[in-house]
Formats: sequence, C-alpha cells, structure tokens
Amino acid sequence: MSNKDLSQLLRNNKLLLPRQPNHDDFLTVMDNIFKWSCFFGVLGSKRYFCYFWSAFILGVLLFMEIQAIWKVIKALAGTAIDTAGQRSVTARLAGTIFYTIAILCLILASKLYRSWGDIAALWAKVERVMAVKVPTDKTLKKKMYFFVGFMTVCAMLEHSMSIISSIGLDCPPALIIKRYVLISHGFMILRHEYSDWYALPLAFMSTLATLLWNFQDQIIVLISMGLASRYHRLNQCLVKVCELEQKQMDSDKKNDATNVYTWRKLREAYVKQAMLVRKVDSSIGGIIVLSCFCNFYFICLQLFLGITQGSSSEPIRTAYYFVSLGWLCFRVISVVLAASDINAQSRRALKHIYTHDTHCYNVEVERLQNQLSKDYVALSGNGFFILSKSILLQMASAIITYELVLIQFDDKGTDEGQLNLTKNAIGV
Repeated sequence: MSNKDLSQLLRNNKLLLPRQPNHDDFLTVMDNIFKWSCFFGVLGSKRYFCYFWSAFILGVLLFMEIQAIWKVIKALAGTAIDTAGQRSVTARLAGTIFYTIAILCLILASKLYRSWGDIAALWAKVERVMAVKVPTDKTLKKKMYFFVGFMTVCAMLEHSMSIISSIGLDCPPALIIKRYVLISHGFMILRHEYSDWYALPLAFMSTLATLLWNFQDQIIVLISMGLASRYHRLNQCLVKVCELEQKQMDSDKKNDATNVYTWRKLREAYVKQAMLVRKVDSSIGGIIVLSCFCNFYFICLQLFLGITQGSSSEPIRTAYYFVSLGWLCFRVISVVLAASDINAQSRRALKHIYTHDTHCYNVEVERLQNQLSKDYVALSGNGFFILSKSILLQMASAIITYELVLIQFDDKGTDEGQLNLTKNAIGV
C-alpha cells in the first residue's frame, strides 16, 4: 500500500484517536443547545436552510425595530397621532429596547456559535493534556438539562401570563389576537392599522424575541456551570494529593521528587484552566454586558412604574406584575451566582494548601499558592465589570438610587395606561 493510500485510509477512519468524537458531557450538552437554538434564528449550522431562516428572522426583527424607532421619534417630535396609554413615549421606548435586545442577542449568539468550534477544541485539548487524573462530574449533564428546561418553562409561563394580562379573562376567543397585539404592540401599530396578516407575525416574533432574551442568560449560566465544574474537579484532585501526602509523611524521602512532579503537573493544570476561562470570557463578554444591561433596565422600569402608578384594579395584572419582576430578579441572580462560582472555585484550593502540613511543602506548592492567590480568575463584561457576588449588592444599590431619582422627577400626570403597556412590552 502506498503512502497516499495509507493517508487516505487514515483520513476516512473515524475510529482513530485524534478523530474520535469528544465525550465530554459539557460539550455534548452545549452542542445540543446550540442546535436547538437554530429554531429561533441563531446562525451556526452550515445548512442552507439555517442561513435562510436566520436571515429571515433577523430581517423581520430589523424591520420591526425600524418601525418602533420611527414611532418613538414621532412621539418625541409631537407628531404622533396617539401618545396615550400603550402608545406613550415610555411604552414605545420600552418596546424598542426589547426588540433591540433581541437583535443584539441574535447577532452575539450567532457569533458565539460560529466560534464555538475553536472554544470546544481548546476545551477538549485542556482536558486531554492534563497530566493529573481528575474525577468526572457525573451530575453536570443532568444539572445543565434541568436548568435549560426550567428556564424555558418559566419563560413561557411568564410570557403566557403577559398575554392573559393583556387580553383579560373576559376576552372573546375571536378577539384574542387583535386585543393582544393592539395592547402589547401599541407602540408599533395603531388601531386603524390592524390586520390579521400583520398581527400573526407580530405575535410569533414576540415569542421568538422572548426565547432569545431567555437564551442569552441560559448561555452564561451553562458555560459558568461547566467552568466551575472543572475547577471543582481540580480541587478534588488537589485534596486527594494532600491526603496521600499526609499518609506518606512517616515514610522515607525517596518520594520527594515524585511529589514535586505531581504538584508541578497540578499547578500546570490550574494554569491551563485559567487560560480556558479567559478564552471563554473574551468570547461571551458581549453577551454578559447585554444580559446585565437589559435585566437592570427592565427591573428599574418595573419598580418605577409599580411605585408611581400603584397596583392595578385587575388581579391578573397585579399577579403578572409581581411574577414578571420576580422572574427578572431570578434571572439576574442566577447569572451572577453561576458566574461568581467560577471565581470562588478558582480560589477554594487555597484553604487546603494553607492547612497542608509544612513538612510536605516544596517549591511547586509555593508556586501554586502564589498563583492561586494573585491570579484573579472570573468572567467579566468585556472588562468593564466582574461577575462576582459583590456585584449583586452594587446593582441593588444602583437600582435604589435610580428609583429615588426617578421618583423625585416623576411627572404626576403620567397616564395610568402606561404601566400596562410597558409590562406587556417587557413580556412580549
């Protein structure tokens, strides 16, 4: 057999080790999540249908965004026919920002999906070249799927409540679509402009926009879970090394060289893990900024309207208000806590090193200690802020500050219908 034939045989043989599929649970789940995301427009697959579908979704969203921006400009210029209730400036601006978030999320998620092959290759390489044997996380896959299912179900329930609060419980079935679109998209469509051919695509796109908004938080949490799991496994390995050394303290010193080698490989594993975190951070920084901004904005808006306008006379709208606000807070807390766990896990090994017996110390243990104590590893929003637990307190204080300022400058003449529209603009 010639060298050319041998090379061709090797390329076609998928059972060879370099071409074997990666069985990492995290990468398997993420691949499935990205494949499912193609249904609501995220571009990543190289199939022609996916290109067409993604371009179609993006084109429709851009058209709706242009329409919404034009309505805001007309309201600010004073040339709008109707600026009351669901067509007020605040309501139009909320709807415009909502669809802006959907467009940016679609673009950033597609960019991440297109570059995920390189990230997955680096992820697998770091796992493969580690010279230390780390235990596997058998619960990671189940936790990731559970979180995705939980977030999706809760998002759809919240979206369903927004529809019910818009149309009310006494709406005839024949008027459900019309009433929902005229209330939730009043910032975009007037009553005399209504058409079923226009309303159905709006209702469909609002659902896709809700899924996109939910997807960006899912991506951050899932990736954070994977990175934190890897640090947790490394920490377990370090604990086992410390326990073994404690048992060998009374033996002869022939194992010193072996111990130094083990600690060196363990330190190198932490270095590679920190490198992987920074690579991922550079890829999802834009999504983190977008997620924190939009959740922060709508929490402030919800609180402001709830404080200034008071509770609605209809129980369903009051219930939706609290459910929507609680859901926004839950998403923010989930994102921050999941991402901050990476930083916590990256420093958790220090307590085991500090309590390690001094007779077992060597130069590699000292280097690892300095590395973990001085190297700050965490996800960030493009370097503008770090996702740590302290940021929750900072966000809470900022929300309170903005609410107090807005309440002081609040125009008491704001119409009562503005609250209902903005709630529906958030939940569309």
